[in-house]
Amino acid sequence: MRFSRQVRAELFEWTQRKLTLAMKRPARQAQKVASDYPLIAEVLETPPPFDLARETEQRCHRRLQSEQRMRALHARVWRESRRDYFGATEEQRELIRSAWNDWTGPTTSLYFRYVVDLHTGVMEARSERFRVAEQQRRLQARATRSAQQEILLD
Repeated sequence: MRFSRQVRAELFEWTQRKLTLAMKRPARQAQKVASDYPLIAEVLETPPPFDLARETEQRCHRRLQSEQRMRALHARVWRESRRDYFGATEEQRELIRSAWNDWTGPTTSLYFRYVVDLHTGVMEARSERFRVAEQQRRLQARATRSAQQEILLD
């Protein structure tokens, strides 16, 4: 089966536009506080001044965390898809293989999950669970609303 490699995120670089916006952020935040709360603006805490090193470190850290989360998601989905694929019958596997070979979209684990779910019936079972849960939430909301109306009418 064919899959696209997940490209690693490139390193963070400051462009002139990013740097200008980041340097002006404390002033913009202070102006927003002053316009939103004019009577107490001088009492409220002012935003800290811009620190290039700290901001660079935070942005690099957030980028790495985001990439790790996405890679973990793709790995989890890939493991679940393989489990369901190998748990399927031979006829279902043949349908999945042919559908995946005909697939013209991105060849990632998330789309493979869709193809596997579609042909194994997992998608329908998940949809049914969501429908039942949604129905339970609606019934509970109606019960809460009627209880509140009873309190208001007393």
